[in-house]
Amino acid sequence: MEPFIQNHQFNVIKHQATLLQKQVHGTIDRDVEEAVRAGTEWNVKDAFCELSEEQEELLSRVSDLRTEEDRVEFLKELHPYRLSFPDLTQRDVKELFPKTKRLKLPILKDVDFTATTYLGWKDIGASRHYMICLINGKLIGVEGRYVISTKKSMCEICGRYGDVAFMSVPKQRTSEENEKAFGKFVCYDSRECNQYIQKKDKLEQFIEQIID
Repeated sequence: MEPFIQNHQFNVIKHQATLLQKQVHGTIDRDVEEAVRAGTEWNVKDAFCELSEEQEELLSRVSDLRTEEDRVEFLKELHPYRLSFPDLTQRDVKELFPKTKRLKLPILKDVDFTATTYLGWKDIGASRHYMICLINGKLIGVEGRYVISTKKSMCEICGRYGDVAFMSVPKQRTSEENEKAFGKFVCYDSRECNQYIQKKDKLEQFIEQIID
């Protein structure tokens, strides 16, 4: 079976498996437990547009998890079926930011591309935030300024409550004076954001607003 699980979908599976254990812990009512397990399986499969019979069979095992050991082992068994973000080189990164003269490059050897929905890094000295996203099969580089928030808030990409920064990004093409730039609160740590993101729609909308 070929890899078919994107990072955000793996996060859904991971979250649902953890939630299942919490919900059925100490549950005595058999009907309630079965309903929770069925709901978990449905939520996992709903994260995919389409699944083969073999893929459905693999994912349906999430509803059978009983112990923490079961959960850990199940997630390990899914690793061969995880799709990787494109394995970038420093040259690839430079080509995505052709107008940036002093581009601070990410340390790519430290990146787990299977656990990546988007690649994000910062130039702290210049207060610059860089992102590389895969939209409709095309890699897109985005550069903006960031200001660290003094208060925890909700990330507008992954939905997690935590340490965030306000990222201001100029539109790549603009026709109106008041549409030159816009921004969003995003996780300060992009790696953490990639661990929690369960849907790509807000990320894709963010990037599409920039390039439109």
